[in-house]
Amino acid sequence: MKTRFAVPLVLAIVAGALAVPVAAQVPEARLFPGGAVDPDESKIIEAIDELRESGALLDVPAVVSQLERKTCQLELLPAADRKLAGREIWQAAKRSHLRLGWYRLCTTCDQWHLKLGGGYVISADGAVATCEHLIRPEEDTTREGYLLAADDDGRVYPVTEVLASNRRADVAIVRVKAEGLTPLALNTAVAPGDSVWCYSEPLGQRGYFSQGIVNRFFHRGRQRAADGPVVISVSADWAPGSSGSAVLDECGNAVGHVSRISSFIEGGGESLRGRGLYLVIREAASARDLLRLIQPTE
Repeated sequence: MKTRFAVPLVLAIVAGALAVPVAAQVPEARLFPGGAVDPDESKIIEAIDELRESGALLDVPAVVSQLERKTCQLELLPAADRKLAGREIWQAAKRSHLRLGWYRLCTTCDQWHLKLGGGYVISADGAVATCEHLIRPEEDTTREGYLLAADDDGRVYPVTEVLASNRRADVAIVRVKAEGLTPLALNTAVAPGDSVWCYSEPLGQRGYFSQGIVNRFFHRGRQRAADGPVVISVSADWAPGSSGSAVLDECGNAVGHVSRISSFIEGGGESLRGRGLYLVIREAASARDLLRLIQPTE
């Protein structure tokens, strides 16, 4: 009797194990909807309303004024030099990642809109790096607006100040009021061919992790100045919604962050039909330009 049922029992146990979603077996992995629906939006908006009523959130005039700041003092981690497994890089990216953006009252439709991109913690006391274009308010279409941060579980944190920014390089550092943050170190020692990873929210696809390589470095337009911003071309996947999210190297350091996407079509024009080759260049702001905002603490 034991012999007859031993194999089916083992198969049943194995089948049960295989039926468990892979993400459920990985610490910190969260299952998100497959589409662009944000399961945390109502929770985030409720928390924002409470913070707004208490006066804890940074508004449009304050942000516009503080965007004039060009340097700040921070204590940063030294760059790590131990190579990590892909899963470890994902964990480092996820732990440092914050969703960052605006909750604003629109002038055209008279509705409140929540628009979040990405950011990444770079110091234990709440300094968060991101894109300058992400935190610059859309003043022409905003009647009232507030800058905020949220984590992957929908917890909302006030942005208390803009520490420094550079519009030309598309880099900025803000201060977020939160405890237990896990910062990334910054690394400028990166070269074409090096592997890189990005954890972001392209087109609303939450928790999307991708790998690629550094393609090249370049200057936008005709800029050639030695002190001008350096853009990093990267083949990892991202899209609108990824702005400000960290680009990590194989040791889990941030070498920059998502800045923008440029599309090139053979023959010009906007339509792909009959135009031949099509190329998408994914552009990252560099850690070098971010470090230019930071003065070491004494």
